[in-house]
Amino acid sequence: MPTDPVALLARARHALAADHPGVNGRVRVVSARYTAAVFSVHGPDGPMALKLHADPAAYAGEALAYALLADAAPVALLHAEGEASQSLLLEYLPDPADWSGPAAPVLLTEGVAAVHTASLRLADHATEAMAGFSLGALHSAPAPVWLADPGAFAEVLAAHLDAYGPHLVPLGHLDLKPEHLRRRADGRVVLLDVESVRPDVTGLIDLVTLPAVLRQAGHEVSAERVLGLYLDATTARGARWTGDTLKEALRAYAAATGLESLHGLDR
Repeated sequence: MPTDPVALLARARHALAADHPGVNGRVRVVSARYTAAVFSVHGPDGPMALKLHADPAAYAGEALAYALLADAAPVALLHAEGEASQSLLLEYLPDPADWSGPAAPVLLTEGVAAVHTASLRLADHATEAMAGFSLGALHSAPAPVWLADPGAFAEVLAAHLDAYGPHLVPLGHLDLKPEHLRRRADGRVVLLDVESVRPDVTGLIDLVTLPAVLRQAGHEVSAERVLGLYLDATTARGARWTGDTLKEALRAYAAATGLESLHGLDR
């Protein structure tokens, strides 16, 4: 991705012309990294966000994430995607969520739970397309080579099978941080930066991350409370976890991945 602001704007203009005809208003750089850049664009129906990727795989992963989550989890709306320019035209959400109220931990946990359970609410054609990543398929497939303990990962998948059944696609691995929680004009809270959603691992790392993210946002929430919030949120969306089975899955996940701490969630 270009580092020069003029070159960045030229790249954005090229993407709009190539893949998003009719969107040609004022463009402003919002953020830029060597892997991706985000711009605000004033289109015919108001402001939108344009995201450009430098890596084709990252672009494809984010496009897939938005396609899977669009109707099933609180994420930014995808207006259009451009394969030629590796670009996404998204809902523009400049307003951060309000972390000051007592409802913030619940809202964040419910957003994460909605992502984790999203594939329970997919349309039939999407379920068929993702069948190779379902828990049933993953449980009988070779474990990812990067795992420290494949046997422990089999325990994680078995626990998820008990909690969700064989058809769940275990979406997760979000890039959770306070600035990635935004709000719409109607006050609804939305998760940003979903390109890290992966359909070949479980989302337990997001649960492990939740206590730290909440502390960063000024909420000292106990591990027991976080676990309870997650149990309530996933149960409301079709899961059959208990406190004990979720803790067992977390311990197996730590063993499988070499994770050093569960921040008290397994006690």
